[in-house]
Amino acid sequence: MNLTRLGIFGVFCLLLASCAHHRDVRPGGDGINRVVVATDDQEEGARDAISQAEHFCKQRHQFPAFIDEKKNYTGSMDEKTYNNAKTAAKVAEGVGGAAWVFGGRNERTAGGIVGMGGGIADGVLGKGYQVEMKFKCQ
Repeated sequence: MNLTRLGIFGVFCLLLASCAHHRDVRPGGDGINRVVVATDDQEEGARDAISQAEHFCKQRHQFPAFIDEKKNYTGSMDEKTYNNAKTAAKVAEGVGGAAWVFGGRNERTAGGIVGMGGGIADGVLGKGYQVEMKFKCQ
């Protein structure tokens, strides 16, 4: 019975994962599709958008032909301030995590607090960039 449940769980996970490969693709009626990715790093967002377009077209036994690409800052604060705050939040997460792992009792407590604060700040800052690509499957 446990193997059956494990098998069902495995199939469910595969189905769930297969749906997530092009979650941001918006099919177009005229054959021009869009993929729009919210990200905190423009280059990482562009790679994600390309990957999703490739997966979308692969399911149709085709390849993407990209027509247009736009990268925009969409945050509510000045872009330089956003980038500085994101860097500070990620540094706090890293330093806090290292102190939590390698420190003594007091350092672990402080490290946990700093790391958690960095994570919260990173989450509050959100994803300040939007990458949009238009493509056709050929």
